[in-house]
Amino acid sequence: MTAKPQSGGEGQRSTGRVPKRMGSIVNQLMIRRGYGQVLANEQLQQLVDSVIGEALQGTTRVGQVRRGKLELFVSDSVSMQELTFQKKKIIRAIQTALPNLGLKDIRLRIRS
Repeated sequence: MTAKPQSGGEGQRSTGRVPKRMGSIVNQLMIRRGYGQVLANEQLQQLVDSVIGEALQGTTRVGQVRRGKLELFVSDSVSMQELTFQKKKIIRAIQTALPNLGLKDIRLRIRS
């Protein structure tokens, strides 16, 4: 009796695994490296800047969104007080522009 040659050539074993699609690999890489979060933060920063006005743009940085709360870091207490007055307007603008974010509140913190 003669043995049948294996598919895939002689000496190679077939593992039965299907190669991953390139798009899937790129998505995994973006998640691992945090590139998607960087793009989302830049978009949020631009949105917040457009709402708060030029006077406060340089004093405010967007943080992370956790459990529906966006952290905004401000450079001083005067800016924090002004942003407290604008909080509802900022929340409404973000909810309108990015409804999938699920934003419910903003937490203001002074960055050190």
